[in-house]
Amino acid sequence: MRIAVHHPAMARAVAVALAAMSVTGCKPKTNAYAPPPPAEVTVAHAIQKQVTNYLEYTGTIEPFQTVDLRARVQGFLDQVLFKPGSKVGKGDLLFVIDKRTYTAIVDRLEAQVAANVAAFTGAESDARIAEELAVQRAGSEIDKITKVARRESARAAVLAAKAELEQARLDLEFCEVRAPLDGRITKNLVDVGNLVGTPGLPTLLATLVCSRPVYVTVDVSESDLLSVRRQRMAKDIHLEPGQIAPGEWRPVDLAIAAGTDFAIHGRVDYVDPALNPQTGTIRVRCRFDNEDEFLLPGLFVRVRFPMATEPAILAPDIALLSDQAGRYALVVDERDVVQVRHVKIGELEGTLRIVSEGLTPAERIVVNGLQRARPGATVHATLQAGAVQPADGTGVSTRRDK
Repeated sequence: MRIAVHHPAMARAVAVALAAMSVTGCKPKTNAYAPPPPAEVTVAHAIQKQVTNYLEYTGTIEPFQTVDLRARVQGFLDQVLFKPGSKVGKGDLLFVIDKRTYTAIVDRLEAQVAANVAAFTGAESDARIAEELAVQRAGSEIDKITKVARRESARAAVLAAKAELEQARLDLEFCEVRAPLDGRITKNLVDVGNLVGTPGLPTLLATLVCSRPVYVTVDVSESDLLSVRRQRMAKDIHLEPGQIAPGEWRPVDLAIAAGTDFAIHGRVDYVDPALNPQTGTIRVRCRFDNEDEFLLPGLFVRVRFPMATEPAILAPDIALLSDQAGRYALVVDERDVVQVRHVKIGELEGTLRIVSEGLTPAERIVVNGLQRARPGATVHATLQAGAVQPADGTGVSTRRDK
């Protein structure tokens, strides 16, 4: 490129500019270090609340009453008067065994009773006359004795006939199998037309189950039993063996196996009077009203007994990590520096877990951005939305599983 310059001053200015451009284009560039911004993390405070400890056990639902319906007399099954699995009331007619044979026996024995009563009436008149004649010395003593004996024999025959008639009437009554209680009945185990009630082997016709209320029986360990008894002694409550003190294991909560909510409430209604020395446990029975019959016999459930209530520290379970040394949490101190706190943990309660050692309610625990929170690094901490500030409260519970 050629530049025409006609003025000397302008020529000098152009020369200086070109020289400056050449020098600047040859100078090497330099990069200055800029530290990265602090990592963004979300923190939350531990919570201090009153915690109720529970003893938790597993068991199965037991019906309040179970009755096997059996044929008490022999005969052919004539009728089945219920729908399998339905609810029946006390006194409802369920089965009928052929009555004809037993009706005939009752009729025969009623006639026999009438005949024996007539014979007794005649014998009684003869004996009375013989006794009067004997008093007047108009009749022999032997005749009196004979007729009195005949009267007593006739009396005994009447009593025997009446007893046989009563037994026959019972057999006739047993031809009708009625529900002894309210409940649900299983399917009939014998169909119409089959012979039932074989002597010495009463035929099982069906089973009646009452599940209002229901029971759950658990075997409580010796250590838990002693813990409860110590609480009782601390309250200075005197008990006889097997008695239940006011408030001692009285309330009990139940959860079905698939759920975590102990929403069904009952009470302890029986404790064995002695420990089983072979197992080191004591049997405790819990009762639940089950008015809606939601709980079915045989259902696997969990029950828990409330124990002492005491203050405890709870932290989000998601923030409690693990390494070879055990469980730990990452906390942000007052200088926004991440530090490690080794902790001892307890039971899980929802999304919170009890921390028995290592944390205080004032500390800020990293709950989000854990992968960016390196111990010793400075972070920018944001309090979790909706997080609870350090304060006292109540209503949290924990448990010990068995």
